[in-house]
Amino acid sequence: MTPGNDPRAPGALATRWGVGLLRLPTGTQPYTLSLKDIAADTDWARSVLQRIGVVVGRPLHVIGAGGDNLMLWPYENALIGLGVPFGVAEPAAIDAPRSDMFLRRFRMQAVLGLSGELVDAFLLLGRDLQALLGHSTVLALPDAAARLREHGLAPWTMWPLGPIWAIQEPSTSDVGAVYDRSRSSDVGAFCDRSQSSDVGAVYDRSQWLVEEAGGELLLTAVASRATPFVRLRTGYRGRVDGDRVFFE
Repeated sequence: MTPGNDPRAPGALATRWGVGLLRLPTGTQPYTLSLKDIAADTDWARSVLQRIGVVVGRPLHVIGAGGDNLMLWPYENALIGLGVPFGVAEPAAIDAPRSDMFLRRFRMQAVLGLSGELVDAFLLLGRDLQALLGHSTVLALPDAAARLREHGLAPWTMWPLGPIWAIQEPSTSDVGAVYDRSRSSDVGAFCDRSQSSDVGAVYDRSQWLVEEAGGELLLTAVASRATPFVRLRTGYRGRVDGDRVFFE
């Protein structure tokens, strides 16, 4: 390692980057992420994992598509730092046997990124969702969360807002989502899990701002990031009430 490629050198984390794929209603587009961005996003991911009660030593299942790697890596990075073993699978039905194997062979403390396509595949395999997932904390994509609730489960919901996920606690009332408003790993930044999601939660004002215009949710990066998103049209309709986001 030389001074020119030492990631510990001042400013190095701000200039080194990866390329991800942004999925939008209008199509897809590549975007860049610096290691400095990843470090901030890892702090947020760590706070999410701590909030849902992840503990050291017990396995966790991570599900994500290749194009989502830059969103997923901060969570994997946080798991590595916390000493939590995890197995990875794709969210597509073709990879359902791998997730099915993980969930049946290991008592996963949590499942991150469950898709509706996988839920449907589990049902086609004849699986009992309560037996398969009832002992795990599940963070599911919106289509999967709706299907799981139909089967008596209470998942957290991961709403994809451009390059971030908004995290909604289980609730039977209005859909109120928590999204990243603190670069610290302060677990207290989340609303009390014993309360309804409509009490709201914080997000990272030094990283993101979610606004509503004409009923659509827009995302702006307010920190200096590799890709300076400005009022990105997310395709989701909803409203913002203080620090809370409510999806239609």
